[in-house]
Amino acid sequence: MPLRNSLSPVSQNSLRMQSDMGLAPYGPRYAEKPGEAFRPKGLGYFGRIPTKGGRTMTELSATFDMDGQQVALPLVVPTLSSDEVKLLQDGGEPTEDIYRKAFEFAQSRRKQGRDTFAQPQDLRMPVPR
Repeated sequence: MPLRNSLSPVSQNSLRMQSDMGLAPYGPRYAEKPGEAFRPKGLGYFGRIPTKGGRTMTELSATFDMDGQQVALPLVVPTLSSDEVKLLQDGGEPTEDIYRKAFEFAQSRRKQGRDTFAQPQDLRMPVPR
């Protein structure tokens, strides 16, 4: 089961400053270590996904143990089914299958030497229907 953590005060202050400057429009990813500066979220693999609560979801993430280190990985990955994306979109708790798919997708990206989070040059796949 992945671990969840919270932003450090340093990260929270950085977020406010970055948001004021328009540089972190989707908010921060969780800091992986206490005191670590945040990394701004991107558009994810599917772009902006409207949520049931009227907000936008781009790259929902969780913290996993990978190679003996705690790392944040995206949960919204191209290997999810439409039902799994809908569950997350509606604010449901991620299932063990969602966690497994996210972990396996991240492992394959790391083996290729790529960031586990979608980068601007990554193809935006349509949300599974």
